[in-house]
Amino acid sequence: MAIVKSIKQKGVVLITSLLMIIAVTSIAVTLMSSSSIDIKMTSAAQENEVAEYWVRGDSERAINQEMIASANSRFLFLTGQFPADNTTGIDVTVAGSKSTVTLFNNNNGPVLLNCPPRIAVTNGIKCNTLRVESSLAYGKDDKHSVTLISGIAQELGIVGQSQ
Repeated sequence: MAIVKSIKQKGVVLITSLLMIIAVTSIAVTLMSSSSIDIKMTSAAQENEVAEYWVRGDSERAINQEMIASANSRFLFLTGQFPADNTTGIDVTVAGSKSTVTLFNNNNGPVLLNCPPRIAVTNGIKCNTLRVESSLAYGKDDKHSVTLISGIAQELGIVGQSQ
C-alpha cells in the first residue's frame, strides 16, 4: 500500500480567485457607469439637433408665410411701422410652431438703403434689410436654448420716397 502524505492548503488559490473576482467586478462597474454617461451625452446631442431642426423649419415657414402674403407682407414694412425700440420686433410665428419667430428692422438710418448689387444691379432700387430670429428653449426644464438668425434684403423698388 502507498502511503499518502496529507498536505494542508494555505488558501492561496482561494485568495487569488477572490482578487480576480473583485478586479473583474470593478472593471464591469466602470464600463457600466461610463456607458450611462455616453447615453446621457448622446441623448443631449440628439435633443440639440432636433431643436435646431425645429428652429430652422419654423423660421422657413414664417418667411414663406410672409412671401405668400405678397402686398400685405411685413417684409414691406417701413421703419415707422416697426416698434421704435430695436430690441423688440414683430412676432411672425406661424400657428403650430414650437419656436418663437420675430422680425426685426435693420434699417436704423433716416432713409432706405440701396440694395446689395447681388439683388438689384439697377441704381435707385431700395431694400428693406430685416432680421428674422427664431428661438426655442429645450431640454429638461427648458435649460437650453437655440436661436437662428436670418438676414433678409427685401426689394422695395421705391425711388425718392420718404419713410
